[in-house]
Amino acid sequence: MRTTTDVLRTGRRETIRHVAYSLADSGRYADWQAIEGILCTRYGLLETRRLLADRFIRSELNRRCTAAARGRGSREGLNG
Repeated sequence: MRTTTDVLRTGRRETIRHVAYSLADSGRYADWQAIEGILCTRYGLLETRRLLADRFIRSELNRRCTAAARGRGSREGLNG
């Protein structure tokens, strides 16, 4: 049986994950480690580390950072 604390913790983790993915999709960060500092400032070290302990999430953040940087480079080339 899930407690209220479990539900709140899960909700907060999802919030942090959503913000991390948004930061990665922005194209302003090279990898998950660059995003880690932002998340630690906003949500604290322990909660950020709990999220980033998941290898899949780190991999997904890196993939999104790379894809966003490529897209951003293409857009900048069109504007230049």
